[in-house]
Amino acid sequence: MKVSFTDLNLMAGTAKSLDQKELAAEDLKIFNRDFDHLVKNLLRIDDELGRNLADEKEFYLGVNQIAKGYFDKPFGGLKCSTGQYGMDIIYPQILKDAASGTQTNFHSWRRTVTTDTGDSDADILGGSTGSAWAYAESTSEEKTVIAFHTFISYMPDPRLISLEMNVNDYPYTLWSVEPFAKIDKPDKLFKLLPMPGRVIIHPGGKFYVRGWFDMQLKTIPLLTSNIDVELAPFGLCFAEYSQLAVANRV
Repeated sequence: MKVSFTDLNLMAGTAKSLDQKELAAEDLKIFNRDFDHLVKNLLRIDDELGRNLADEKEFYLGVNQIAKGYFDKPFGGLKCSTGQYGMDIIYPQILKDAASGTQTNFHSWRRTVTTDTGDSDADILGGSTGSAWAYAESTSEEKTVIAFHTFISYMPDPRLISLEMNVNDYPYTLWSVEPFAKIDKPDKLFKLLPMPGRVIIHPGGKFYVRGWFDMQLKTIPLLTSNIDVELAPFGLCFAEYSQLAVANRV
């Protein structure tokens, strides 16, 4: 049975519809096995992280049905092979600098962002012009569907106050992440920063993320500021075999 997205609070921007196809029995068996495997391994690292992904299983089952609709191939899970599509936890190189072609501007989540003079905001992932956008690949045999439900900051103090996201040319309003970013948790360096909705990027779709930062000043800064940040979308990517092959991870 197809998953209904009516109540899932999606952020898909201007995408009018998303192809969706019901999974075959073997596809569903593999999805359940491999999704649970990912959760099990994450629980070994951190209980909060594993439970966070486990709670979103229905969402990612629905995303898999969208991927099935676009790829129309058997699902191979974490060990897909030629003629199949598979899935993985989102990694930087899955984000491309164009809808077609395999080039990427993303080789690490860690970066130093620079605010303009008198501003407290800067692009974190992608940007609003040209190839600065972060794309999901649309090339035949290399297509991707990218989905995430939260952000993970690998830095203990990202200085983030608010986040803004533009999905497929639709600018969503800012949302506050300040208490989640600033409150320390014992023995944890990472922070999970919630979002107002879940994001699905279809093949050829795009997005960027911009952050507003604590400038640690009581007045508007008169100079530009450099801020270190390591912010990643936490979710799954579904992609055709050629995309997941090693050649496209460099």
